[in-house]
Amino acid sequence: MARTVALWAGPRNGSTATMYSFAQRSDTRVLDEPLFAHFLKQTGVDRPSRDEVLRTMPTSKREALATLAPEPSDDVLFLKHMANHLEGLDWNDVDEPDHRHVILTRHPDGVLPSYRAHIDRPTLLDLGYAHQHRILNHAGERAVVVTAESLFAQPEDILRGLCSALELPWQPGMLTWEKGGRPEDGVWAQYWYDGVHQSTGWEPRELQYGKVPESLTELRETCLEHYLALQARALTP
Repeated sequence: MARTVALWAGPRNGSTATMYSFAQRSDTRVLDEPLFAHFLKQTGVDRPSRDEVLRTMPTSKREALATLAPEPSDDVLFLKHMANHLEGLDWNDVDEPDHRHVILTRHPDGVLPSYRAHIDRPTLLDLGYAHQHRILNHAGERAVVVTAESLFAQPEDILRGLCSALELPWQPGMLTWEKGGRPEDGVWAQYWYDGVHQSTGWEPRELQYGKVPESLTELRETCLEHYLALQARALTP
């Protein structure tokens, strides 16, 4: 029986690099944000790729959830989700008792300045911190929290620890990939994935914080409260 690993990330957290990493495994098939079109239709939010996504991906709940089912040939199915794509869904829609969940989160002082380059007035819904906190409460011991700060600073140690927590054998190939895109990339890759496409793997580095505009101070404080609760449960090397 295939094992399902669901990644629940926020924007600018390193989720695409993490998907590329798992795509290098010999036992894993990856899916890139299979619930995105359903999320866009449910919420009506704007995204640079909105028209392309709605045109090419399933928007109904039934059809979107059907894409999450493992194929007969799958050993491990890795689902890269944005945490806020749970909007309009119940937890039971995306969880089974044998599923494992990974919550990838990043300090809002790193996310907000970067995300504003794409979305001028982000909201709590856009950033997904509250969704991540709820996912942790739902999944309990079947969830592993990873901070983007630790993943980028010590990629091999964190990825090894993550594989161990997920009861997957370590595969060193997870540390590198070919430059350029992947067949699994969503149609939104042209707007968001340039950095990953220019890379060839994990290189240890310290993530930078930026200046959060005063207009986003209240949002930043709310996000930080959720982030700190997640960070307290985070995987350590």
